Amino acid sequence: MRKIAIFLIFSCLSVSLIAQDTVHFFTFGGLQNDGCKQVMSVSDGGYIMIGTTNTFGTGNTDFYAIKTDSLCHFEWSKCYGGPVNEEGFSVTPTLDKGFAFVGFTDSYTGNGYDVFLVKTDSLGNMKWQKAYGGKDWDFGYSVKQLKDSGYVICGTTYSYGKGNGDMYIVRTDKMGDTLWTKTVGDKGYEVGNALTVVNDSIYLIAGGTTSTLNADTNACVVKIIDRGTYGYLKSNWIYRSHHNSIFYSIRNVSDKGFVMYGSSDSIPDSIKSSAYTDEYCLKIDSNGVQKWCQLIHFTAACVGKDAVELSDHSILSIASINGGGGGGYDFHDQRFDAGGGWLQASTLGAAKDELAGSIAIGKNGDLIFAGSSDSYPTFSVGLFDVFMVRIKATDTLPLSYDTVVHKFLDTTQWPAAIPNQEHKVGVKVFPNPVVSSFTILIQGEDGGKYTLNLFNINGQCLIQDVPLKSVGHGQAAVVIERNNLAAGTYGYEIISQGKTKVGSGKIIME
Repeated sequence: MRKIAIFLIFSCLSVSLIAQDTVHFFTFGGLQNDGCKQVMSVSDGGYIMIGTTNTFGTGNTDFYAIKTDSLCHFEWSKCYGGPVNEEGFSVTPTLDKGFAFVGFTDSYTGNGYDVFLVKTDSLGNMKWQKAYGGKDWDFGYSVKQLKDSGYVICGTTYSYGKGNGDMYIVRTDKMGDTLWTKTVGDKGYEVGNALTVVNDSIYLIAGGTTSTLNADTNACVVKIIDRGTYGYLKSNWIYRSHHNSIFYSIRNVSDKGFVMYGSSDSIPDSIKSSAYTDEYCLKIDSNGVQKWCQLIHFTAACVGKDAVELSDHSILSIASINGGGGGGYDFHDQRFDAGGGWLQASTLGAAKDELAGSIAIGKNGDLIFAGSSDSYPTFSVGLFDVFMVRIKATDTLPLSYDTVVHKFLDTTQWPAAIPNQEHKVGVKVFPNPVVSSFTILIQGEDGGKYTLNLFNINGQCLIQDVPLKSVGHGQAAVVIERNNLAAGTYGYEIISQGKTKVGSGKIIME
């Protein structure tokens, strides 16, 4: 049965009744920017987090891993990376009680960005690292270990496939050596943001595609069968929208189905809701058939990040919402019942920004939310810090609570560089030479606003101040139609915040 529910919620989300519990807030990091993309519970009852730092490490940015105990108290932290940029996105506990982290790097191969996999022992000490990709940009966003101790990774590749950004799947052995790779995509852009595993040989990958005509981006789920020496594309389920939609997570649920969480600006109502990005929750069965859908609309921007099933079969989600909380962006937590009915919501945050990453359920049943915060001095000790929230074991969100804040200034790593180091920006143009249109893509967005200028060979500005649009994972892009531009060589420049040139190059019109 297909069910769609749309809720329009305009009231303030922060609530306070009689205090019934204590919510613990934790921050970890140094004096610059540190953040978390994923948190997972581990066998000793504690938690492992992976993200990115430019406070510590050996380059501009590095993987930043933090291990805590069951009460979220700091145990150790480690950085991984080379002299340029690494960003960490996903972690999987391994069968030998260690960890594997995935993201991307541009420190090692000389080919721009590559998928980067790091294997460690139980204390975070590196055992080996591997990079995957070709001569163009390649990114890793999710990793799982399998029963043979090998790994499956998903992300996006510009090196292989159709060339405009294809979903990228890498299967490795236990030492990280490649067994097979697979691309999924068509003429547009595809991304694999998250993956889950069924019966150790079936991989479901959630993300988005622009290779359909009815919307800019459609959320999608791809089903891959592992045949040992290759990956077989079994299904490609596209969940069409009016404007844009994308999934950032996928989780197995107890009825053998799956729940995905992400964002959409496609609620068809009379108040021009597409001006906002809304949270998007979709439940499907094992065959990809939609069971129910939740589009939760607020008069504020929301970015849905993750959702998990609780012991009572309700669905708990986390997002970032820019309104209705303490100020700036706040964590936004919601619960839906097993049939998709909306149950409750709350916000967690302070005066500035709390940006959601993911959810973990502790071995003791505690609810853990993780991401990043720059609400100084309430939470952070630097710019952005890793931000973690622990709620005592429950199947409900507390509607009121006392709070305890734990701030940890990490001194276990050597500082990476002087304060306020500028983040490197990478720019690529495809296709180039151009026949009918071309795309400009930036990696290293960091939330900045970028515009494009295009010049002819005489220096005359033909296209000015065209904004680039965020496509997630620190990337921004714009598609330019050739229209009446004559054959020849043109120059482009990318301007940050309306004043600083961060990239330039040549474009050839055929």
